[in-house]
Amino acid sequence: MASARIISANGLMLLDPNDGSGARWPIADNDPGRASFGVFIPNVTPAATPTDILMIQGSASKTIRVRSIIITGTATVASNVQVIINRRATANTGGTSVAQTVVNRDRNDDPVTATVSVYSVNPTALGTSAGVADGGRLNLAPAANGSIDRLLLQYGWFNDKAPVLRGVNDFLCVGLGGAALPAGGSFDFNVVFSEE
Repeated sequence: MASARIISANGLMLLDPNDGSGARWPIADNDPGRASFGVFIPNVTPAATPTDILMIQGSASKTIRVRSIIITGTATVASNVQVIINRRATANTGGTSVAQTVVNRDRNDDPVTATVSVYSVNPTALGTSAGVADGGRLNLAPAANGSIDRLLLQYGWFNDKAPVLRGVNDFLCVGLGGAALPAGGSFDFNVVFSEE
């Protein structure tokens, strides 16, 4: 068996199997070979007391790894909100949601199978919670002041496992937990995930 050694190239640590093939792989789970998808959803105005605002639903045929969720937003008067990322084991029911157009990072990859939706009216009943997976506080301010805050949830960069969605009854949902939306509040979402 060929011995392995750690080398450095352009500041990125790589694993060289030293098998004569010259192949090198990132040590971190930043595998560019997986089919990857992204969607940017601007100016989302949720319900006045939003529960789930954005929902990522797993796939019947692929394993979904959520790579990043970036959230920005504005409000009429400067304020802040606590954003909650819930895992759900069953689907929400009711409310008004719209499935978004998700774009391949590579046109040669298979079409997307996961679904990303946003709610303008809260679900009538929330799906079964499998726990709060993540979250943070986000400052909202008038767009004209030029100071846009962002909440960046980025996964898999420290050899941690990204949130994995397995099957259509596995969901990752972003919301405010029913807290009041500040006056004039709206959000922008940028979601990146891979499928395999």
